Amino acid sequence: MQGILDLVRYVAVFYLLEQMVLNLLPGKTYERYVRFYLGLLLMLVLLKPVFGVLKLTEQMDAEALIYELEQEVDRLR
Repeated sequence: MQGILDLVRYVAVFYLLEQMVLNLLPGKTYERYVRFYLGLLLMLVLLKPVFGVLKLTEQMDAEALIYELEQEVDRLR
């Protein structure tokens, strides 16, 4: 239950910050791009608890480390 409340709190704060950023834009020319990237960030905020439950964060970190080590070995050859 606490996890759901934390998620709602994060989304509410994110929404407030999003509105603040959009209001600080000097014109409407870049609003569409800013909304796109803020939407991507919102998806990451929403997926963070899912990654935590499924332990995907540790698995992705391990895969990234293995990939970096393989690249380093290839570079040293």
